[in-house]
Amino acid sequence: MYVSKNLVHAIIGDTMFWNAKFPVVNTQNYVRELDVAIIGGGLTGLSTAYYLRNSNLKVAVFERDKIGMGATSRSTAKISYLQGDIYQRLGDKAESYYLSQNEAIKDLLKIIEDENISCELEQVPSILFCLQKENRAKIYLEKQLLERFGAHPYEVQHSSICAGIGISDSYVFNPLQFLSGLSKTLISKTFIYENTTVLNIKKHNGRYLIHTTNGNFFAKDVVIANHYPFFLFPNLFPLKTYVKREYVNVGKVKYNLSFTAINIDSDFHSIRYYKNYLLYGSNRHRLTDKIDFGKHYDKSRLDFKKLFNICPEFTWDNQDIVSHDLLPFIGKLDSHLYVGTAYRGWGMTNGVLAGKIISNSILYKSTPYQHLFYPQRMNLEMIINSFLGVFHYMKANTQSFFTKPNPSYVKINGILHAIYEDEEHKIHKICLLCPHMKCHLVFNSYDKTWDCPCHGSRFSLDGKLIKGPATKALTKK
Repeated sequence: MYVSKNLVHAIIGDTMFWNAKFPVVNTQNYVRELDVAIIGGGLTGLSTAYYLRNSNLKVAVFERDKIGMGATSRSTAKISYLQGDIYQRLGDKAESYYLSQNEAIKDLLKIIEDENISCELEQVPSILFCLQKENRAKIYLEKQLLERFGAHPYEVQHSSICAGIGISDSYVFNPLQFLSGLSKTLISKTFIYENTTVLNIKKHNGRYLIHTTNGNFFAKDVVIANHYPFFLFPNLFPLKTYVKREYVNVGKVKYNLSFTAINIDSDFHSIRYYKNYLLYGSNRHRLTDKIDFGKHYDKSRLDFKKLFNICPEFTWDNQDIVSHDLLPFIGKLDSHLYVGTAYRGWGMTNGVLAGKIISNSILYKSTPYQHLFYPQRMNLEMIINSFLGVFHYMKANTQSFFTKPNPSYVKINGILHAIYEDEEHKIHKICLLCPHMKCHLVFNSYDKTWDCPCHGSRFSLDGKLIKGPATKALTKK
């Protein structure tokens, strides 16, 4: 059985596709009284810390695993404002979103230049295309909108596509090398606590009490930067967002083409080259729609082999949080509580943008676009889709009862448990309810994990937490 190396890292610390050498951080001498606690050591968390580095505030970053080993490590690391057909879908907010992405790209490039970060940055063309005739009009409408906003897209013609446009001012890089460079700038100014899971936060005497696996901390301000907020209140994130998953395969090629590409058809394709590797994303679906995840891993690998005539050396899944109005949630969530999430797969730009907006808010500075991404916003589209989201969660739970692999199911004290016998005849018995919001877990036959079809939490066969938003392992019987 092929096991995703990204997942193996999460379980036993194996090597991943992206690699970088991070500075050694001190996680032994804990500072319990803080000004700002940042939960999540990915692009959003470190960007926020970077913009606060000269503020004289006592700032700490809490990371459940190692720095960068969350969503950032699974990214294909495209830096572009050409993001599918987003501008025609955003209506009157389209131009503001376009300008925000351009500013984020400039900020990212400035950080790399100012801090002399070696991260294999490369300017490459970015292409948006369609394979179906009915989507031609969408491609050309996106071109018209971009031209109206001041961009310079050009038409792309190729025998293998129906229609396409391209831009020249987009980039790619190595995301972990970038975070490694950021870490070096922060090492003397920010406390970085790896292998520290934040279990919950609550207000206590005008501050936030942060309960972690390494004890309690106090902070005036808390920044939630861990991809998917682990709480329900405030803001009801599970009802205002949904999770999309795609499968990324990487294989060696004899050529290195300098471009990136995505399409807007229902059958998703994403292409990026890195050195002598091709990174190909496919099989994108709403997490609650197709819950036999093992079959999707297998299909993605088979598609990769058929299309490119090579076998993948790495396979992993990307899980992207999408808000019902397609815009990220960035900014103040509650008194002294901030969040950056729901980037819709474009975390390289929006992660840096979130760091700038959140840090400025903490420092009482105004920032363009803070109203565009206001986390507590609500509109008719979001309300309607929130109700539909409940239906999707109910459907996923119903499907989970009919997705039966090796495990047998049994109720113990009224709670559903799964009993699984592995290839070495070892018996694994766990509670089948996700600790996050009690959704029924499904068995991932590819990675041999328990996956939540509602919000994306993942657990090992023995119930060890691999990935949130859940903060606890599964209970055993």
